[in-house]
Amino acid sequence: MMVHQINDPGCRRMSVLNLAGFLARSDTNGPGTRAVIWVQGCPIRCRGCFNPASWSFSPVTTVSSDELVARVLATEGIDGVTFSGGEPFAQAGALACVGEQVRDAGLTIVTYTGYTCEQLTTRADPAVNRLLAVTDLLIAGPYVENMACNDPYMGSANQQVIPLTGRILPESPHGQIPGELIEFSIAPDGIVTTTGFPRLPMVRQIASRCRGV
Repeated sequence: MMVHQINDPGCRRMSVLNLAGFLARSDTNGPGTRAVIWVQGCPIRCRGCFNPASWSFSPVTTVSSDELVARVLATEGIDGVTFSGGEPFAQAGALACVGEQVRDAGLTIVTYTGYTCEQLTTRADPAVNRLLAVTDLLIAGPYVENMACNDPYMGSANQQVIPLTGRILPESPHGQIPGELIEFSIAPDGIVTTTGFPRLPMVRQIASRCRGV
């Protein structure tokens, strides 16, 4: 089993994240209504990933952990925050800073990762341990294209849905039903954000239709 290098400077001085995106409210990125933070940069680069634009570690949007916390806490009526990517554990220390503060405010944390739980828990990395410590529900494992499945939590059947604290139980999906759940958000500037687990043929179809508008 290949273990990818996790490069995280930890939470020293001001914590700064490289973001691929932020969505204040989503109903398809974990149980309930959640803010979603997509980090930029992924060393795993799963074949068939529908978000390859998030692989590069080149800066896209840099933001401090304090600013992200303020954005999340300014959003009323959400159940928690979801960390996705990219690869959240490539920026584990800074995300842990965010997670610690929003959990203190009573919100839950869902973290998606392309690493297996074993790969994470066997590393002697304080930043990784801190992010695991604030994560209530961990969805772990690489996306495997030929094991793609219709599930409200997972992109492929090999992935694991692991409750770490008991604050979120995967057997209680808060009204979500199995299926290819896809959510579209249109910002005031016209930017469209697609979330969920769309398969590549659907992504290409959507892109083609958008270009034809």
